[in-house]
Parts: sequence; structure tokens; C-alpha cells
Amino acid sequence: MKEEYRKLSKYTGGIYRCTLSYTNEVLKPYGLCGGSGSFLLALALKDGINQNQLSKELNVDKAMSAREVKKLIQMGYVKKETDHKDTRAYKLYLTEEGKSMIPAIKKEMTLWNDAITKGLDEKEKEELMRMLDVVLKEARHLRRIQKDEE
Repeated sequence: MKEEYRKLSKYTGGIYRCTLSYTNEVLKPYGLCGGSGSFLLALALKDGINQNQLSKELNVDKAMSAREVKKLIQMGYVKKETDHKDTRAYKLYLTEEGKSMIPAIKKEMTLWNDAITKGLDEKEKEELMRMLDVVLKEARHLRRIQKDEE
């Protein structure tokens, strides 16, 4: 069990980097990168959220979120509207063009996920997703605690 502490980070980091490389390549024809696809998919699930909520949803800092949202607005995939409850904040929405991208992004992510899990049966895939969900929730919880202490 020597060096056990490195394995989870090694695997999750490796999967993340490979996935980002793949999505960067397949989304290039649309003028997008892997990160852009994540933002569009998050908005497809929660259209009308604000930028802070989007940052939390994707586990990215506010500066990165601001840059990506600005780029997606310039490309015509996202629009922002003033939040009537808080005029300092904006709600983000997919445009029709942004919505039209979602099937292609989902298709590519499904192909990728199927490819990287082809050695697993359905029960194993479900168990993997369940376990990763538990780990992600704990990681997010620990990050919130850490940020509160700063």
C-alpha cells in the first residue's frame, strides 16, 4: 500500500486530462474547447442560473467562469440578462444556437464515456458512478470548509 495516497489523484487527474484532450479535439470544429462544452451542458441543465452558481456547479473559480461566459456570449451561444431580484447579478441562458450545440456535445461525451468504460459491465459502471459521486461530494464539502477558513 506504499504511495496509496497518490493513486486516486493519479487516476482522476489522468482521466480529467485525457477527457479534456478528447473534448478539445472533437469540439474544435464548433469553435469550442472541452471547458466550453462543460459550461454549455451545465446551462442546459440549469438555464437561468447566475455566474456564481455556474462556477460552483463546475468547480471553477469566478475568474475562469467570467472568461468562459464572456467567450460563449461573444460566440452567440449564451446570453445574460439582469436578475430582477438582484440587479448586480446576471442570469445566464443558452441562446437557440447554444441549445443546438447540446446534442452534439452529449453525443461526443457519450461516445467517450462508453469508450473509456467498455471493460465494465452495466452494474460496474453504475457502481463506479455511485462511488465517484460520493468522492466528489466529499471533495466539494472539504473545499467549502477550506474556503470558509481562508
